[in-house]
Amino acid sequence: MKKSTTRILKILGAVASVAAALVVILLVAATVVLNSASIQTKLIHRATDMLTERLDTHVGIDSIHIDVWRNSIEIYGLDVEDQQKRKMLTARELTAKIELLPLLNNDVRVEKARLADVRALLLKEPGQPANYQFIIDSLKSDKPKTEPKGEVKKKKEKLKLELRDVTLEKIHLLYNQGSYALGKLQLQLSRKGNIKARLSDVSGEWVKEKKRGPVVQQVKMQSLVVEGTKEKGHADISGLKYQTNNGKPRKNKGKPHRGFFDANHMNLTAKMQIDYELPSPDSLIADITGCQARDSVAGIDIRDLHTHVNANRQVAHLTDLTVQLPQTTLNIASADVVLPNKKEGRKLSYTTGAIKGKTRLKDISRTFAPVLSKFTLPLNLSLTMSGTDSTIAFRNIKVGTEDKKLQISAIGDIKNLKDGKKLDCRFQVGKMQASNDIAIKIINQFPVKKLMMKQLKNLGNISYKGVFTVLWKHEQFQGTLGTAAGPLNFTFAIDGLDKYVSGKVSAKTFNLGKVMDMDNVGTVDANADFKIDISKQRTAQMRKKKGGKLPIGTVNAVVEDCSYKGIHVRNLSANMKSDGAECTGDILQHGKRRDLYCSFLFTDTDEMRKIKITKPGIKFHKYSDEDKKATQERRELKKQQKAADKQQKQQQKQQQKQQTPQDTKKKKKLFGVF
Repeated sequence: MKKSTTRILKILGAVASVAAALVVILLVAATVVLNSASIQTKLIHRATDMLTERLDTHVGIDSIHIDVWRNSIEIYGLDVEDQQKRKMLTARELTAKIELLPLLNNDVRVEKARLADVRALLLKEPGQPANYQFIIDSLKSDKPKTEPKGEVKKKKEKLKLELRDVTLEKIHLLYNQGSYALGKLQLQLSRKGNIKARLSDVSGEWVKEKKRGPVVQQVKMQSLVVEGTKEKGHADISGLKYQTNNGKPRKNKGKPHRGFFDANHMNLTAKMQIDYELPSPDSLIADITGCQARDSVAGIDIRDLHTHVNANRQVAHLTDLTVQLPQTTLNIASADVVLPNKKEGRKLSYTTGAIKGKTRLKDISRTFAPVLSKFTLPLNLSLTMSGTDSTIAFRNIKVGTEDKKLQISAIGDIKNLKDGKKLDCRFQVGKMQASNDIAIKIINQFPVKKLMMKQLKNLGNISYKGVFTVLWKHEQFQGTLGTAAGPLNFTFAIDGLDKYVSGKVSAKTFNLGKVMDMDNVGTVDANADFKIDISKQRTAQMRKKKGGKLPIGTVNAVVEDCSYKGIHVRNLSANMKSDGAECTGDILQHGKRRDLYCSFLFTDTDEMRKIKITKPGIKFHKYSDEDKKATQERRELKKQQKAADKQQKQQQKQQQKQQTPQDTKKKKKLFGVF
């Protein structure tokens, strides 16, 4: 029995050995045959013929190598032309290690794949199909969607595809006027579902046409590392760079008062860390745990940005958004962003919850307003925002200092953001209160020439209520200014084109003497209009010629009532003209029959006591025909009244004579005897 069993096992072992040897011999033979020049030539011809027939264009392959031992396929020198005979795609190397046995069950398991040195030319002209559209069309099924009646549709097993390790290297893509490159992509997928991907040396350059001409835009990314699963993971982006250049000078060239921000000249570098979840193909949950962005030329310096994002294809909901600049921190409770989609007719829009924080305006000085370069006064800020890609609405604006010496409440709207010449920015200030010391401190934060600071101090605490509007190269301000010397109603405008400040001021009970340190002058009821030259070129020429430190311009005023040394003077008109060194003017006091007038001159608003009064005089009015007629009528009336009074007196005397007693007459006679 044992001998029989042993003999059978030996026979089976021999058969197995022969079978294994036969398999090895067949594999060796297959490898030799498949890699022989004749077989490879046939494989290349067969493959290119099939692809050419399917795509209806030229397809070329230099060589194919199949290694049965390593389950690998290598293709070298692949090129595909588009239907206009342009070389659309070239790939120097395509290799893949595929498990052969699972292929029998429509299961493609790619253990390792590599695609290197790829060049692609993709074109899409307006109104024309893309040059790669024929490839997309060729992949569509040719079979009818419905089966003939009476036939039972056979279910086909779907092709399964598993990737384990994929490498893309040296990929270069031309799309219309854009050029895009990928240095290297390494993607690893474990059987447990873990993903690890590293994208490095990515760049893109394209041209965007704008109203003022083409703008070259560039994006570069040093690396993107993703680790996790298909459902969630962590992404780390570093060396991200975004640049724009329209080939023209920056907007602020030769204009030092303007900020450096220019959308056509950006050089922004950034890095970011993101934790993400993908609950479904159309939704994303992410935490941006750290983001820094900087443009040293424009002055953008975001030290940290983090938020929680819950988004789908239509809306992105943000919560706990924090933005930190060097000395500014803003916290946004929530924000909703409607994502734009042209096909669905959806435009960008957004709304925010409460925005609160502390800021120092110096942080945005280089970017938007160099005049704020020394503005280090800390301010508390709160507001809400909403808008679109061309509008912004600000509501519930509250700005103030910690000690509440400055408090501002306002609302505002900005329209036509995309068209600078149609820019319309309007803010309505419901309340502004500033103590005198904080007002002076705020002005001292600005690196501008200080004028009439002594008069500002004399105004005391200030309040304001009104509206200011910013248009293209034009600003307008109007409202009521409350001061310790009385209220002022004003309207003035800054003309950025002609370089003038002009406006009107009116007051009913304004203590001008207190403000100007003129003890003899009391309160005034007056209004005035003014025009001040702010052109640096014109004023510099005048300063060089005349010197001085006065504003340059004109003022015309009408004084309805003015108290001077306790006496009220009414109906005054005054005009002033300043060349920067001295201000000269005339005062005229209107009367019914005469005008009183004089001229004056001063050189320093801080020394108004030294004002010089010259050329005093009186001017009588000439009678007009109407005046003469009125005078004659008054004279005639007076004459008639005088005659009537005389006649009345005579009548009274006669009545008195008639009523005189007889005894009075007798006494007079007796008196006459003596």
